[in-house]
Amino acid sequence: MKNSGIYSLLLVMLLMAVQACGPSEEERRAAEQARLDSLRQVEEQRIAEMMQARQDSIDRAEEQKRLEEEAKPQFAEDGTYAVQVGAFRSEESAMKYKNQIADREYPHTYVVKVGEEATGDIWFRLRVGFFAEKAEAEQLGKELGAELNTGYWVSKVERTAGS
Repeated sequence: MKNSGIYSLLLVMLLMAVQACGPSEEERRAAEQARLDSLRQVEEQRIAEMMQARQDSIDRAEEQKRLEEEAKPQFAEDGTYAVQVGAFRSEESAMKYKNQIADREYPHTYVVKVGEEATGDIWFRLRVGFFAEKAEAEQLGKELGAELNTGYWVSKVERTAGS
């Protein structure tokens, strides 16, 4: 029994020595706060990087859209070129096709009646225009031809005072 008392006393002294060697409660709290602060900084940096990446993505998309808009053919109110995307024997067919492409919202999509009534050689030409430069009309013609699976024709149009 005397030995168990000595062992108990040694155990208590050992625990006190171990406890005395470790950090105090205040030091443990400070260390935990430092760890939490570090985690918060890492999370804030990660969020900042994600936000910057998102903004960069938005900026790239806006720049791409701007470049695409600049690359599109530019319609000109007073232009002298138009793209013909169809020629029909009946005005009804021409108007029907015009309505099919109306969702593309091209300005100045119109039908022109060409031919001689006397011979019955009448055509209704569906055109999109106007363009100041023939190259711009060609560009749209290529796009429309591929999109609509048709041919196209670039025409120099005579503009009257009313058109």
